[in-house]
Amino acid sequence: MILSNENHHTLLYLRRKFKSWKACKNFIIIWAKQQGFQIIKDCVVRLEGIIHCRTYIYSHSRTYKSNSTRDTVTKKIGCPFVVNASCPKLKNPEEYVIINKIVEQHNHPLDVSIVEFEDSRKFTDSMIEDIKFMTVSCKFGATAQRKFLERKYSTPPTLFTRTLQHYSKISTYKGIIIK
Repeated sequence: MILSNENHHTLLYLRRKFKSWKACKNFIIIWAKQQGFQIIKDCVVRLEGIIHCRTYIYSHSRTYKSNSTRDTVTKKIGCPFVVNASCPKLKNPEEYVIINKIVEQHNHPLDVSIVEFEDSRKFTDSMIEDIKFMTVSCKFGATAQRKFLERKYSTPPTLFTRTLQHYSKISTYKGIIIK
């Protein structure tokens, strides 16, 4: 089962080997973006504190069950895509991480431009450092920070209209969790 038609270094297939969990994760994330979707880690199995198995799923997989009776909007669409990787103890002296299951079905269109758009809406490392500095050292509120970031980075205000993401970053440095 091959999920790309380029060269060997960009292929995701059964029994593909990686030297570490980090290499496996990085490859799968980059591969998924090239295919037109985002991926997240779902399930992890640890044996004696060491990762044995890990499952990667589409970022909007699963289904959402609301506890309220109101109509709600959700990104969860129940996409069946899944990649399982494991690091078997037996017959694996090099301790390779091996892809052992791929379900390549999607119930949504794949589009690289969607991934690029989502990535462009994320805070950059320098923005996060500025938020940390303004929160911890300057004690600036969210509005002052937003105005500063919009001018410094010449970004459209739409990046900072995601106030929950901004408040979440601020709360990280204040030690407060906002839900």
